[in-house]
Amino acid sequence: MKNVLPAITAVLAVLVAVLFYLHFNNHSKIDKISSKVISQDTMSNKPLKIAYVDLDSIQEKYQYYREKMNEFDKRKESADRELNNSFQRIENERVAFVQRGNSITQVEAESFQRDYTRKMQNLENQKRVMEGQIQEEGIKTMEELRKRINDFLGEYNKEKDYSYIFSYSAGLNVLFYKDTTYNITSEVVAGLNEAYRKSKDKK
Repeated sequence: MKNVLPAITAVLAVLVAVLFYLHFNNHSKIDKISSKVISQDTMSNKPLKIAYVDLDSIQEKYQYYREKMNEFDKRKESADRELNNSFQRIENERVAFVQRGNSITQVEAESFQRDYTRKMQNLENQKRVMEGQIQEEGIKTMEELRKRINDFLGEYNKEKDYSYIFSYSAGLNVLFYKDTTYNITSEVVAGLNEAYRKSKDKK
């Protein structure tokens, strides 16, 4: 759960890898295409502006993300308790049955074994269902998180006018070098938190 932004960073990693491949393996073709595009582009004199966002800081400081992670932690703890309690009840039944010792008949033993096996299988199925539900909620949350960041950056960049805004994460670093002068994370986090606060106030 800790690496909760793989959907964002993985896509960027693939895109950057493709760009590097195209640049170093088709350099002459790209030069020809670029010169043609530049000659036709009325914005060819526009300066190149690049910035980056630290996704680790967003995980740490973005209120929406932190609240969702707290919800997931509580949901997981609740599911673990429920499963452990169910298992303990089944185990207590087994211990109590075994303690009857020699008084247990063959028919009773076979019946208990079938019942015990059925209960354990049901418990395993219950565990899989709970894990699937939590995973599905996690995917939806990551999609919503990515949408919130993309929507915010779209509005944010109308004023800032960056050519590219990259992402950085210690777990998946696609930037070989980063000048902290171009780190806009604090502005982005502040803006995201402000937008989230306003969305909560409307409810």
